Amino acid sequence: MSGGPHDPAPATAHAHDHSSGAAHAHSHAPTASALAGDSRARRALTFALALGLVVLVAEVIAGVVFGSLALLGDAAHMATDIAAYAVALWAARAATRPVSNTRTFGHGRVEILAALANGATLLAASAWILVESVRRLIEPTAVDGAGMSVVAGIGLVANVLVFAVLWRSGSDSLNMRGAMLHALGDLLGSVAALSAGVVIATTGWERADPLASLLLTALIVVGAWRLIRQSADVLLDAAPAGIDAERVGRLLVALDGVLEAHDVHVWTMAPGTLAASAHVRVDGGADPDATLDAIERALHTELGIAHVTIQLRADRGSRPIETVPLMQLEDAIDWATEHIARANPDLSRAVISAAAGAAAIGIATQGRVSPVSLSSRTLSSLGRRPGDDAADQA
Repeated sequence: MSGGPHDPAPATAHAHDHSSGAAHAHSHAPTASALAGDSRARRALTFALALGLVVLVAEVIAGVVFGSLALLGDAAHMATDIAAYAVALWAARAATRPVSNTRTFGHGRVEILAALANGATLLAASAWILVESVRRLIEPTAVDGAGMSVVAGIGLVANVLVFAVLWRSGSDSLNMRGAMLHALGDLLGSVAALSAGVVIATTGWERADPLASLLLTALIVVGAWRLIRQSADVLLDAAPAGIDAERVGRLLVALDGVLEAHDVHVWTMAPGTLAASAHVRVDGGADPDATLDAIERALHTELGIAHVTIQLRADRGSRPIETVPLMQLEDAIDWATEHIARANPDLSRAVISAAAGAAAIGIATQGRVSPVSLSSRTLSSLGRRPGDDAADQA
């Protein structure tokens, strides 16, 4: 088995062929989120959203009136969580909307776009809070510690209530678990603001306010960066965490009747919906329908991949190419030339080597290339494909 820039998954041979003789399977598992069918969880999120909005408005007003940067920082953190609640509710609704001729994958990635915008906005807000916090550390500003403590205490009670309601909903959806983590972050932010308010009210040490703000800023930046990174991974069709193309390829070639898996791709279509595609070569005597069923079942049960597209091709009797790792460019060209010349004695080594050198330019990465992929590209440029030699000689 080997992998390369063009064929990231392992394979026993590489034959990139899209001709009409291939069997093609395209399966869709249900993609509606668990939250979409859980009315209790949706009510809990709606409650969290409504109460969070009330606390947000109160903290913004109090932060301006009492001069508390910590309250404004907690309000910014609360804003991220309110956005998360709203996105979770929207996702539950969007998951039930059918695809259309123009939205063939549905609307799942709107959630990702919203999360990306949310993360970018949070980073901008964090930068302002950071600058203002440093300024107030250098030149302390008068803060009403008593008033700040009262508002922060109300916010703490509200956040404890929100967390309890979300916890009692009993939902195991990813969106709900994320919402509970957001609520926990809000709770910690309220504790920080309340602590600063108490310190200021009892000791008059006003630098406690910007110090609490810096702590809240750190929480915001961590959450915002996570949002941006995860959103970018989905939009760039990166492999989901814990799964990569090599793992998918190894699972495929371990199935009965599967001789080769190449051009394997795995990505996240929308939160909670994983997808994979691959070209698979199977034993000539294998039942195509049974093989496709086995592939789809294995991907779904082993890796949780619900959307599977497989292009299936029966083996034409070509000699499998043994397992090889990535090679330096010159070694890979020699390797491909040797194997192609062995299977195609009518082609001169000079012609094969020249074609391999030209093909390597387009697929090499940092001077290394998959010789399996290079062999496939070279054969294609020469108008050949694995199996042609066997057919000719027969």
